[in-house]
Amino acid sequence: MKHKTYHIHCAKCNQYVLTYHKKGAGKGILRLYLANIFEPKELTNLHRSNFQRVNDVPNLTCPACEEVLGVPALSKGQKWVFRMRQGYFHRKLKK
Repeated sequence: MKHKTYHIHCAKCNQYVLTYHKKGAGKGILRLYLANIFEPKELTNLHRSNFQRVNDVPNLTCPACEEVLGVPALSKGQKWVFRMRQGYFHRKLKK
């Protein structure tokens, strides 16, 4: 399956947060699936954690300024996602 690779940056301080493999034809990033996070290493293994409740999953925050970029949720397919807060992050397509 074809995917696009995006670098996600904080909109407040422009700090790099993560690299994400987006699958599908949608234009924006509304939900960020934990299993599709490619870098950094501390976030790539989040989907392997045995979370039971939404409160067990940490928010996606900027490592520099602590701004909350996404909040945890369960998708319709029962996969863990971060629901991204629009306007709090920028995505850059990796060439």
